[in-house]
Amino acid sequence: MNKIKEEIITRLIEHSRIIYSVISDMAVYFTTWAEGYESNKDNLEKKKNKMQLSEEDGDSIKIQLIKEFSEAEAQGMGDYMTLVLRMDNIINYPLEFVDMLPKIKLEGTGDKEIKKRYSKLINKIIKMTDVLKSTIKSLRDNPEVVFSNTTTIHEMENEVDMIYRQFLEYLYSNEDLDIRILLRIRDSIVLLEQLSDRIHDLTDLIRVLLYQ
Repeated sequence: MNKIKEEIITRLIEHSRIIYSVISDMAVYFTTWAEGYESNKDNLEKKKNKMQLSEEDGDSIKIQLIKEFSEAEAQGMGDYMTLVLRMDNIINYPLEFVDMLPKIKLEGTGDKEIKKRYSKLINKIIKMTDVLKSTIKSLRDNPEVVFSNTTTIHEMENEVDMIYRQFLEYLYSNEDLDIRILLRIRDSIVLLEQLSDRIHDLTDLIRVLLYQ
């Protein structure tokens, strides 16, 4: 492996850890919100601030890579730089999700079931992100694991799609749910489904990198 490629992958590994940290923090934010937004406002704000700082760290890695390795395109490693940009974009989704949650006021019929379905969706995405982190790390020295992991991510994304569709069906069939709350919940789970899609989209590009 040439020196430039090795340095880029080292930065990608660092960035994948940030992605995992942000999505894990998103899950903690959701759990705290589910326990009671009003009584946990301060903790939620701290968690959101931590996520925003992590986003800045990820952005710094992206900028450094672009500045230091812009010549990688000319050396046939443009796909690595594309991967950097796509990974950086992933962080936007959990941040938008936690911005939306405080606007969702759950009470009465379906409260527990809705939170349960949120948890199922989020937990699957965390598992996807964990596999992504392992996949990026294995780019350096274990291509067999990379190919296997990208297949696993593909399968997990299909599971997320199924959970998402079932969640939507539950929302649309719940006649007691206020339409404004329904639409906000729908928009929030669309973000989670899109987050899953973006993680899955990385796998095709990662497989291309195996043959460079």
